[in-house]
Amino acid sequence: MSKNFMRIIFWSGAVLTAILIFIFSSQISSESAHVSDSVTAVLASVFVKGYKQMTELAQYQIIKSINGYVRKMAHFSIYTVLSIFISLSLSTYARFKSRYWACSVLISMLYAITDELHQYFVPGRACQLKDVIIDTCGALLGAVFVILLLKIHNKILLILSSKSKE
Repeated sequence: MSKNFMRIIFWSGAVLTAILIFIFSSQISSESAHVSDSVTAVLASVFVKGYKQMTELAQYQIIKSINGYVRKMAHFSIYTVLSIFISLSLSTYARFKSRYWACSVLISMLYAITDELHQYFVPGRACQLKDVIIDTCGALLGAVFVILLLKIHNKILLILSSKSKE
């Protein structure tokens, strides 16, 4: 695969992830709560034993007790994905070869800050430093994942090239 093709794929993934973050952040509080309650209900039905046989009140209580964790994991996860795409994109440029991961975390953190500022202007939503920290931690995990992925990739290429010389 050519570097230009990989750049198009990786930058497209980063842009689409950023758009998805913006769409979720644009939801007013009632829409956002409905979406996260629905996602939490699906997760509870998969991971909580006997959830489907519980009364509606018991299901509601479970949803409300874990919903905050699900929302924060959504923050963490989507910024992990964003950082993976940005890290992979930047790693294809020679000038970022040794610091692509740090630039990715910085770009993701700056996007998280602008995202929280954006939420300040959405009815019922808030600008929270805690979310920026969670998002940045997710971005750091994404960058570390790419570091490990590229180390494994390079090791495989090295092994394959040494075998082809034999």
